[in-house]
Amino acid sequence: MSRTLRILAAAALAAVPFAVAAPAPAAPIVNKVVVIGIDGTLWSEVVAADAPNLDRLAAEGTLARTSIAPHTTMSCVSWATALTGVWDDKHGIRDNGSTCNAGPFAQYPTVFTQVERARPALSTASIGTWDTIGMIARTGSPRADRVTVTQIDPTGAGVCETTADANATAQVVSAIAEGTDLLFTHLDQVDIVGHTLRGIWPQAYRDAIARADGLVGKITAAVDARAASHSNERWTILVTTDHGHKPDGGHGGQSAYETASFVIARGPGFAAGTENNGYTLADITPTVLDLLDVSAPANLDGRSMLTGGSGNPAAPAPNTPPVESGITGSSSGSAQAAMVANPLCILGSGSASGSSER
Repeated sequence: MSRTLRILAAAALAAVPFAVAAPAPAAPIVNKVVVIGIDGTLWSEVVAADAPNLDRLAAEGTLARTSIAPHTTMSCVSWATALTGVWDDKHGIRDNGSTCNAGPFAQYPTVFTQVERARPALSTASIGTWDTIGMIARTGSPRADRVTVTQIDPTGAGVCETTADANATAQVVSAIAEGTDLLFTHLDQVDIVGHTLRGIWPQAYRDAIARADGLVGKITAAVDARAASHSNERWTILVTTDHGHKPDGGHGGQSAYETASFVIARGPGFAAGTENNGYTLADITPTVLDLLDVSAPANLDGRSMLTGGSGNPAAPAPNTPPVESGITGSSSGSAQAAMVANPLCILGSGSASGSSER
């Protein structure tokens, strides 16, 4: 080839644009939610306890301190409200006994059923301590993809509440690492100690809060680790309680201590270090639905916290001063005596022990 032809060939080649690889499309943003229910926990006692993880979530998110009055202050009643978005005067559950059954969830399906119907590809799980939470999560069609109860061992015997809570937390941490889209967990030991020791040994109640706080820390660490390794995932943590406890322990009435509740919302859309008392227990389900792009039924009482919630943001926080060591109570009765000897365990089988107390 002559020099002239070589020059012309080189010029022609230079005129052909090189193919430039197009950048890979970014993975779509997906929302994921973890709801942590800590049974029977007063926020005023969280403040008085050693609870750095709950304090951190409140500092990084939005805190609500609300009263659930005149709602019934029993666990099945309140967790049904949290998991459906309607109050007790609508769903009809009024106790932990005869009205605590699957019937009401046909008309007011759980958040798991609502998500599964609208977006069946999403993964949902209820991993908790109390067997009644499992009953609620198993209702409806479709129900939660995974329902686990850690309060009862394979033999049917009861399990120490600290062990049951720790086992639930370990499974939640694993489910977060797997990328589960919606997780609800229920931790029980604070309520058990509230019933058995709060009146005679207030520090035991705070110690139970501190132990639960450590489990919240493990869940939060798992969320943060997953979010750091999956940049397209937006994780929200919601924390709430079903009711409070009287200074001498117990609930079911309408005192400020019994009706006190709280909600923490940490994630995109929630301002850090703020307080908004418009967030209520009934707003948990509508918020989860909003985050997961599922339309909320028109018959819900709650509203998404992303749009302000259903309560009054300027409502005063419940007046529940921390209980100090001067409070006295009765230590009579086999359950209380056993708890004094070993405050970490419940008595009897998982299905019966303490169920009327919650």
